[in-house]
Amino acid sequence: MLTTLRTAAEGYLRAKALSRGTRNEYLTTLRKWEEWGAGTPIEQLQRRDIREFLDRVHEQAVRDRGTNPGRTANKAREHLRAILSWAWEQELIEAPPRFPGPRDQRDVAGRHYLTKAEINALYFATYKMGRPRGWDAAYPVGRYWRAALVVFFNYGVDTGTVWRSTPAHEPILRRHVIWDRRSPDREAKEQSPWGWLFYRRVKTGKAFYRPMNRVVHAHLRGLMPDDSQPEAPVFLGGGARPNARFQALCEHAGIKPRLDVETGREEPWELKDLRKTCATYHDEHVPESSVEILGHSVGGITYRHYAHRAPLAFRAIMTLPQPSAFSTILRGKDSECTCCRRRFADAA
Repeated sequence: MLTTLRTAAEGYLRAKALSRGTRNEYLTTLRKWEEWGAGTPIEQLQRRDIREFLDRVHEQAVRDRGTNPGRTANKAREHLRAILSWAWEQELIEAPPRFPGPRDQRDVAGRHYLTKAEINALYFATYKMGRPRGWDAAYPVGRYWRAALVVFFNYGVDTGTVWRSTPAHEPILRRHVIWDRRSPDREAKEQSPWGWLFYRRVKTGKAFYRPMNRVVHAHLRGLMPDDSQPEAPVFLGGGARPNARFQALCEHAGIKPRLDVETGREEPWELKDLRKTCATYHDEHVPESSVEILGHSVGGITYRHYAHRAPLAFRAIMTLPQPSAFSTILRGKDSECTCCRRRFADAA
């Protein structure tokens, strides 16, 4: 028996602990879908159907003189993605259809995440980082920062998890990087061909065993010397003020400060914005996966159940599309400029 979008949406809303306002937004999108007149079952939905529906939502918002029609269409897009991804998890459909890209919109609350183009610029700007005073590490400071950017993007860790800024922080140590396929967590059934990473959240102290994808594996391998000491920290170069070094890196990359829409003032980017960046791209790739990736505390029974949430995080991390700069290390091109192929000065 084929499944309508209304049936899938009702099942999704029953399974999720959403606020009344969020539920009403989903019901509004469902009403717009039915007014559009699409009777196609979700098993037969194609990208063309979704694009035509989103075009109609945008056109209707323009006719109604909406203040932000692009955001209205993108909201409907997010709702459809969440419902169809849930239907995929419940095996109601074999695979979710491809979605058209989001429309341009005015960011009402300001943009608190970095675009992939900006992340690429940050990655290559690490080659311009100056040698810190008294630096005696085995590799240039930029190599540690490149690996840190990759970890921030994929896991959304706290700053104290990467660099021990205060004595209370527990940074990632070399013994926390596990190269085995099987997870040290006995309850985990998944196997990662690239190994696992262990860390704790600064706020809650909750422990995580996360799979490493190919990009994370390559960058962490590049930080491990032959005489690896288990208790030594993986990441160096944060200093006493990691945010100050990150803001200097943003200047090297030519990234403009973020704009606070409410006050109209420019504010410098901070490392915690990389955590928001991680949440943004994980939710765009696998809707609602950031809840588990970032280790947020939630009240719903579904979110608390480990057997349901851990596989979602595993799939999200292993399939997350990476910024193009992160993949240069896989091709052996990370030591040279992408435009002129000139070798960077600090390339090892």
